[in-house]
Amino acid sequence: MTDLSTTSKNELNMPLVGFGTYQLSTEEAEFSVAEALKAGYRQIDSAEGYNNEKGTGNAIKNSGIAREEIFLTTKLFPGNTQWGVQEKTYESTIVTLKNQLKELQVDYVDLYLIHAPLATLRLEQWKALIELKKQGLTKHIGVSNYNEEAINEILDAGLEKPELNQIEFHPLCAQSDLTQYLKENGIARTAYSSLAPLSTWRTAEGQGGEVLADKKEDAQSTLKEIANQLNVSEAKLLLRWGLQNGYSVLTRSSKPERIKANIDLFDFSIPDNQMQQLNQLNQNQAFAWAANGLNPMESAPDLK
Repeated sequence: MTDLSTTSKNELNMPLVGFGTYQLSTEEAEFSVAEALKAGYRQIDSAEGYNNEKGTGNAIKNSGIAREEIFLTTKLFPGNTQWGVQEKTYESTIVTLKNQLKELQVDYVDLYLIHAPLATLRLEQWKALIELKKQGLTKHIGVSNYNEEAINEILDAGLEKPELNQIEFHPLCAQSDLTQYLKENGIARTAYSSLAPLSTWRTAEGQGGEVLADKKEDAQSTLKEIANQLNVSEAKLLLRWGLQNGYSVLTRSSKPERIKANIDLFDFSIPDNQMQQLNQLNQNQAFAWAANGLNPMESAPDLK
């Protein structure tokens, strides 16, 4: 996957570099998505659980960019009884996307995902996603934070296969077996939290980046060394690593200069020997949900 360009797309016709909106307020989402669209991003990633879709929708509406030029992803929060959040039923899943479309101010999304396999009703939710696709309210359907067992549950039920799985993916959390499984089953892959190995990741108060920070320290000197050798930022190095592993990648910032910099990933490539160095950093350590005391990929109820 080294022969990449700004026009490269994955199997879903999704641009390979997307802009995410996690931990942005409604106002920040509106500003940042507007800046991202100006910078050339055409993949935008949102979610019910981010509570900012109105801002994302405002930015898209006011951008002047044709709707069909933007690949828009959003996610269903499935509910979680352990958190006291009611699980979505088939019917409430249908209603949820319709409400999200109103917030986003669009007629359809390009990709709708179940955010994590946290509900006992996840097969019911998946059937609803299949129906939403039939109705044209989403072009593609997929999952996020699903491991092999959770995907096999769908396949064993004889239901339509997820088209994409969005997971935490970076050199410290390479999920090699799952990646191979997804490839073998023709399921596209998106990486989130690509920048988790950095000391600068989620450093604002309340963002949780300090949790498990000690697990990253040994790898950071290697990242810095390789980035210096290639004359790129460590952020670009990590994002490019994801691309060369066959993933689309998400980046997020509220700073225009970083928004512009992080889409520019196609004027260099990581040589094989340095890819191998980065691959050897793998700890299978998840960081993204650690501040919540949870690994969503290991938390599906009743999944054996």
